[in-house]
Amino acid sequence: MPISGINRRDVFISNQITNTTDPEDGADASGGTLQNPVSWLVRWILLYGDRRILAIVTTIVILSALLFVGTVWEFEMERLVTETRAVQALFNTLLGGIILFVSVVISINTAALAQEFAPLQVKLARIEDSIDFQIELEGLVEGGVSPTGLQPFLEYVIKGIHTETESLRTAENSTGDERARADLLAFADEIETELSLIENRMGKTNPQVSIVLLSTLEYPYARHINVTRRLKSVHGDELTNADHSSLTTLLQVLTVLASGREYFTTLYFKRELRNLSSSLLILSLPVIVFTAYVLLAIDAGLFPQTTLLGLGSRLLYVNLAFVIALSPYVLLSSYLLRILTVSKHSLESTVFTLDSDVELEFDR
Repeated sequence: MPISGINRRDVFISNQITNTTDPEDGADASGGTLQNPVSWLVRWILLYGDRRILAIVTTIVILSALLFVGTVWEFEMERLVTETRAVQALFNTLLGGIILFVSVVISINTAALAQEFAPLQVKLARIEDSIDFQIELEGLVEGGVSPTGLQPFLEYVIKGIHTETESLRTAENSTGDERARADLLAFADEIETELSLIENRMGKTNPQVSIVLLSTLEYPYARHINVTRRLKSVHGDELTNADHSSLTTLLQVLTVLASGREYFTTLYFKRELRNLSSSLLILSLPVIVFTAYVLLAIDAGLFPQTTLLGLGSRLLYVNLAFVIALSPYVLLSSYLLRILTVSKHSLESTVFTLDSDVELEFDR
């Protein structure tokens, strides 16, 4: 098939990152083979896991590692506490860092919130632009008034793409040129394959992250837009009016899908930053008070004498206080891990891509 080499990407990353199969199903997206526990763990850490639970688990892992190292590599914690000021300096640094850290987060969110303040005419213009966008889409898709919900909207757009790909498949009123016809069918198959992945992912639900965003996260709309334009350019003389009309409409609907996905990504980032800020504010005040109390206790030489599993009281409580003081940074890391994962797979905000441009068969 002439364009079987059409920039077809490996869907391994897509299946690893955006596959929303319930881990309790014990099967992959196709329902055939048992799910790899390592893959499920990676997806849970990067995307699906509750960020607060991930932070708690990470904190426990850090504490266990510190206690293990302190047990294997024995050193006199009591001497370190009483004869040096290393521990006090460490907690002083953490205390100052937490206060500065919270101030920076509040400043960032204040700046983000300030962008929402606008005159009435600006708000009105945004609403009118949204309505014009929907009216334009309704002129391309035969499905009545476009919905406002994110998932129904995405289904509405996908329906329009399906309609145009079926139109390209229809032999009636299509080109009689064999090469052009083969290119059109191969391109339609490529789009249908990608849409089937999106529809499969949309059938799952996950309260921690938008399934609408994840389902379209790796859809190669930049390449599909480019291929649509190149098909019209390369086979312009061989294509019929019906083919040109289907490709033109398909190009417009793909553009709508691209802009919609970027908008969904923006909404996700806003929600994630809001959740991060609220969680940090709730956590930081108790941690600041606790860290200050630990500093006072160390200066006074007051430590609990209770031990656990034969561990020295100084080793246990200094490490416990350390991971508690570190918890705001762990929480930040857990949120940023998901934000960076999403941003890594949604870098294409225009018709350009960072991937190498693979030469198409019909360009030769």
